[in-house]
Amino acid sequence: MMITADHPLIQLLALVDLVWVETALGTPKAYREQTMFKVYLVGVLKQLWSRRSLWRYLAGTPPVAAACGLTRIPDRRTLDRRLAEIAPQAQAQLQALGLVLSLEAATDATMAASDGSAFATPGPVWHKADKQAGIVPESLQGLDTEADWIQSTYQGWVYGYKAHVIISATPTTVWAVLSATVTGSACESQALQSHLDDLPPLVKTLLLDAGYDDGELLAACAQRGMEVLAPLSKPMGKATPQDRRDRAAYLTSPEGKAR
Repeated sequence: MMITADHPLIQLLALVDLVWVETALGTPKAYREQTMFKVYLVGVLKQLWSRRSLWRYLAGTPPVAAACGLTRIPDRRTLDRRLAEIAPQAQAQLQALGLVLSLEAATDATMAASDGSAFATPGPVWHKADKQAGIVPESLQGLDTEADWIQSTYQGWVYGYKAHVIISATPTTVWAVLSATVTGSACESQALQSHLDDLPPLVKTLLLDAGYDDGELLAACAQRGMEVLAPLSKPMGKATPQDRRDRAAYLTSPEGKAR
């Protein structure tokens, strides 16, 4: 299929230019962060998981390479190195865009929601016994050694990563991503706690599921003046503290259910 100026991929790459926020100062590089982010985006959208496939696609599709801002295609080693460093930049852009949309009132970020989703890494699977022993069988070509085994409610055990996403969730406005990160850890409460400071200051309420019912997270949210609406992860018993009883009672009240 011929790639023209009105192709959705070209239009999406142009949209990156409109929302890009410069997040760091330093010595200019041969290929701008903005350009490499676009290259990364092309790889994700076209499902070009190997660097070689992405390099070949860019070399064989000049309109897309030009839309990324490439006047020449980087060599394979440069492409590998720059894309291996792209995650912090991608996270920073999502957070910056979420903050701008909040401050400009394009979205109401006073209420936010967070959740995690496991996804399998492309390529072979590193069996638990071999991974624990640090043994990589010769047959596992292209193994992703940074992935981990994660238990998913919907998929069972998955060898891969977990995406943790926080969005604005006020029903009367558009929803926007406020923060997103990918980890090899399945612990949602720890991932959220580590990103509380990245959220717009307008966030006052967090809507969570029982996976976030963690004392340290709840305390950290309280210190920031954030209300947390999350069901209890375990049934109440005689030793259940009063604050947890109060939270459970509120969530079963008409107002709590409505929220």
